[in-house]
Amino acid sequence: MSMKRKLLNTSAARITKVYGLLLLGITLILSITIVSVVGYKQYRLERQQAVGVARGLKRSFIANRNDWFWWRLGNSTDTHNTFVRIQVTPTKKKSYALKSPRTKRFLAQQQAAKTHRLSDNISYSSKVGLYYHVSATDEDRDNGIAHVQYDVWLKLNGVIYLLWLLIRLILLIVLAFFALGIWLIYLLARQLNRPLADLTETTKTINHDLSNQYQTQLPVPKSPQEVHDLSEAFNQLLASLNQQARADREFVSNASHELKTPIATIRGHVSLIKRRGKDHPEVIPSSLEFIDQESERMQRLVQSLLKLSRANQLTLVTAPVNVSQLVTNTVDGYGASLSQDVLVHVAPDIVAEVNADSVEQILVSLLNNAQKYSPTQSTIVVGLTSTPHSLQLSVTDQGQGIDDDQKAHIFDRFYRAKTVRATVEGNGLGLAIVQQLVTLHHGQIEVSDNHPTGTKFVIKLPI
Repeated sequence: MSMKRKLLNTSAARITKVYGLLLLGITLILSITIVSVVGYKQYRLERQQAVGVARGLKRSFIANRNDWFWWRLGNSTDTHNTFVRIQVTPTKKKSYALKSPRTKRFLAQQQAAKTHRLSDNISYSSKVGLYYHVSATDEDRDNGIAHVQYDVWLKLNGVIYLLWLLIRLILLIVLAFFALGIWLIYLLARQLNRPLADLTETTKTINHDLSNQYQTQLPVPKSPQEVHDLSEAFNQLLASLNQQARADREFVSNASHELKTPIATIRGHVSLIKRRGKDHPEVIPSSLEFIDQESERMQRLVQSLLKLSRANQLTLVTAPVNVSQLVTNTVDGYGASLSQDVLVHVAPDIVAEVNADSVEQILVSLLNNAQKYSPTQSTIVVGLTSTPHSLQLSVTDQGQGIDDDQKAHIFDRFYRAKTVRATVEGNGLGLAIVQQLVTLHHGQIEVSDNHPTGTKFVIKLPI
């Protein structure tokens, strides 16, 4: 996209265009209204003047030259634009006409060119222009006047000139205000869009600075409110991405560290066999035993990583499941391999919309976790209850428990308490997988102390 097209496609340019067209439309409507009102008012004044002249003549009954002379002398009618003709028809004498100055010339010009009648009273002639015509008749047979016709023509060219002058003046004012309005609107639009432009520039900087990605916070303007809210929401997103990126880096680092130990052990024993296996074959069985143990450990770690990866990308397919029967069957099948006693307190016939495989994996992981951290011959209790809106699955052990400062971290990937790292096997992924599966079910997981010793995990899933 060209730079010119980008500039024309900005919010400031589009706001300016819309408001400019709106301003232009309003000014044009106002201008047309003003011109129409002024023109109509001026036309009414001119018409009243012509009608007034005709009525005055009729009222005074101007029918002879003497009366006509005195009427003209006392009348202030503009003879340049108003033309009067009085046609008198006596009962016994020859007809004659009385005309105001320039009327004869006006009538000659009118007859010389084609006249277009626009209405009953308004006509147009190329020689004369636009004019208004009104006539009146009267008679006085007692004084020997059979018929009198009064004709008054009033040129409207002055009205046209006034309107044309008004139109030009309005156009000049409209153009001036339109240009000023466009400029002011553009400045205002740029001012309103400045916070968005700053956000865009900061976002581009964050996008190009890979070393500082997700860590820079966007500026939060006080106004407008929409941009303020957008900035805060975007900063929350950046914080979440930063946290996720940090967690991913820690995950890769921890996974590499966990894999490095068995790989180093395997490489060491392979090197030992190569160096001393031929001369001292007695080292081979023990080295192979170590290699087998470390490879199994590495296999378990890789399988746990795969489970965690699948849990992060899994889309659960749920169906109505009898969770009571599922929990009972799982404990019966898995509990036999545990060295601890398992007590089951399950409410009957609890049905929920869940993924059966995921619930089974959650329970097995919690049982495995309880088995690793509980003494042999202790008791593990599995419970299942329900409310109208949720079910509650609990696994309680009698182990050494979890310190309060560590409870917030036990669901982190690869996290293991310092007190058990050297004594209990594990990779710190089991509870992370459990939490992810619970989250996919829109549920909650809680951990608390079991008195006098041990830990209690409680899973709450919506029914």
